[in-house]
Amino acid sequence: MGSHRLLGRCCDHVRPQLWASSRQPSRLFALKLHGSRGFRTSSTSYLRNGASDDPEDYFEHSFTKRAHGGLASAKVVNAQPKVKSHLPGAVPQAAPFSEQAKGLADGFGFLFDCDGVLYAGNHKIDSAKAALSLCRHQRARYLFLTNGGGNTTEDQKAASLVKKVGLDDQELVHGRVIQSHTPLSTFKEGVKRDEAIYITSLDPGRARDIAHAYGFNKVVTADDILEQYEHIYPFHPKRFANGSVEPFPDSARIWRGRAPMKYDEAELKGGNYLKIDHVFVFNDPRDWSLETQIIYDLLISHKGYLGTMSRQNGNSALENDGWQQDGQPTVWVSNLDLLWKTEHPINRFGTGAFVHAFRGVWHEATGRELQFKYMGKPSQITYEYAHECLLREDASSSPGQNGAVAGRPLRRVYMIGDNPESDVRGALEFKPEDGTEYVPILVKTGVWHETEPGAQPRWQPAVIVDDVLDAVVWAMREEGIDIDRKTAEQHIQRGA
Repeated sequence: MGSHRLLGRCCDHVRPQLWASSRQPSRLFALKLHGSRGFRTSSTSYLRNGASDDPEDYFEHSFTKRAHGGLASAKVVNAQPKVKSHLPGAVPQAAPFSEQAKGLADGFGFLFDCDGVLYAGNHKIDSAKAALSLCRHQRARYLFLTNGGGNTTEDQKAASLVKKVGLDDQELVHGRVIQSHTPLSTFKEGVKRDEAIYITSLDPGRARDIAHAYGFNKVVTADDILEQYEHIYPFHPKRFANGSVEPFPDSARIWRGRAPMKYDEAELKGGNYLKIDHVFVFNDPRDWSLETQIIYDLLISHKGYLGTMSRQNGNSALENDGWQQDGQPTVWVSNLDLLWKTEHPINRFGTGAFVHAFRGVWHEATGRELQFKYMGKPSQITYEYAHECLLREDASSSPGQNGAVAGRPLRRVYMIGDNPESDVRGALEFKPEDGTEYVPILVKTGVWHETEPGAQPRWQPAVIVDDVLDAVVWAMREEGIDIDRKTAEQHIQRGA
């Protein structure tokens, strides 16, 4: 693969503004509902030129050079992808579970979303176990690609998946989980060793542990900052009962000059003051107010020195009026899902809601769009990372690490998900260099479901089915395997 970069410059497309100008009263941009009862699906169509999924040069893995850009840069796809079976013009003929069928299965694979596809909250979706067992019995490759994460390692997520789906065989899941922040583990070793990151999450202490497991040495949380300087936030913060407080990396301290813009460069460099190089939003934090304040302070600072204010802010002679142009931390968002599926009948807000809220605050304060980098579905970086793992049928080691084998080629990959804006869109837009076709299948058990007869999602999949087992059966029939739901269920029940 050609070397490229992971999440960087904003795209240049000009879009209608979400907010009014900084000199007029702000108002929310009116958006059309998209196929979800009571809520639209987690549309990211109004993310404009501040969002990017360009890899830049932060990663050890060499990502393919492609046109990375903002989420709003692509045209809406209203046509279904052209899916051709392995036996063009013929009905499926290979008997299920036969050697012929297993030979066909070697050429295609599956990526499964988790929430809303295999389970809803803590409740399993009944057909999930049979769908995974069918893949295993048919010897089809598959991995789990979820925008979840934040507070769990990949192994912990796998254990949770086993429990929620009610699986008897842990091998159905082991080494197959990719979370939204998993690609961060492939940051360059020099970045992990030398650069400090500020991390926010539902549970920052656990998120810090995950970052350490990925190899990041210098990790700072809001609790660490409050312990050193409580006046940075004027209200009583919501502390975690199990929250951990650690000293700043290298025993650094916060710069506390009386005039935030009257800093001395030499003093900052030689005074061992806290400098943050990256902000990681692992998932939506518990205390939005606290995290908004601290992240804002970091983004208006001089080169990430907390307590300072950049002299370039608001300078109209500079790009972006000088905002985020003075070596401030790079903001990385693990996923942009506005909504997700739980036991509650109405979809719940996710990480994307916090990001959009912060973007609104940033625009009101600066008059400019927030520049940030996003991962997770539908970003191309996440799909490329997953593709490399799927070729090897192994998500337990990062692509390209430890001399990992290239893996076996694939004709086609079926992305089974419940969210048109992440699962379907990502599969439609991803075009791997090796020519593998990505085909999205949408299930009705999660975020998206029909509100009325004939309702269609904004990003159209190849097919819409009732649940994950129907999705797997449909895909296998497309590949020439003569399987149906009843036969699959009977085979699994016999424990074959």
